[in-house]
Amino acid sequence: MPTRWTHITINVSNLERSVDFYTSLCGLSIVRDRRPEGRHNVWLGVPAKSGEDPVFVLVIVQDEVKVRLDHFGFQCDSRAEVDRIAELARQQDILVEPLTDIGGVVGYFTMIRDPDGHLVEFTFGQPLKGL
Repeated sequence: MPTRWTHITINVSNLERSVDFYTSLCGLSIVRDRRPEGRHNVWLGVPAKSGEDPVFVLVIVQDEVKVRLDHFGFQCDSRAEVDRIAELARQQDILVEPLTDIGGVVGYFTMIRDPDGHLVEFTFGQPLKGL
């Protein structure tokens, strides 16, 4: 069986705040909540069909944030959705890169910052299928 990419794990300083950020702005859902088991992590992703495992997840772990990754990339279905997210980010004072249209393989995008400083890019028009 070939190797498959299944998840990214990041540390977050406040689990509740990060769950709220990734569910409200990034459109992810909780697919596994390990807190009832006494753990300090939540798995976020696109909900799988009943009885199926998720394809790919972001695992957020409450712990000290020692390093940040460069950025996450989320593809939106329209420029209007990128605009909406950028406006919410501006209102929350977390907008890092304003709306930009580079065209080509980059497309239309904005960059915002999550509660722990990780960068999150929202795009429209990148020729990537996504998960």
